[in-house]
Amino acid sequence: MGEFITSVGPLLFMIIFIILPLIFIIRYFKRMEARAEERLKLERDHVAFQQKQVKVNEELNQRLTSIEKMLKEVE
Repeated sequence: MGEFITSVGPLLFMIIFIILPLIFIIRYFKRMEARAEERLKLERDHVAFQQKQVKVNEELNQRLTSIEKMLKEVE
């Protein structure tokens, strides 16, 4: 029984020192990927908001231009 423990001990030790770092590395990359996806989603939302603001500004400019034309005609 003592021989079995001494032969399995180093093997178990090596497995732990190989598998545990791999687990931590995989978890780290999954967290990085989740953060990157969240940043991408926020960036897309920001771009959509900016596009909406540009559209509103263009509409306001068109209205202002038409009001200016009407005022010039009235003069």
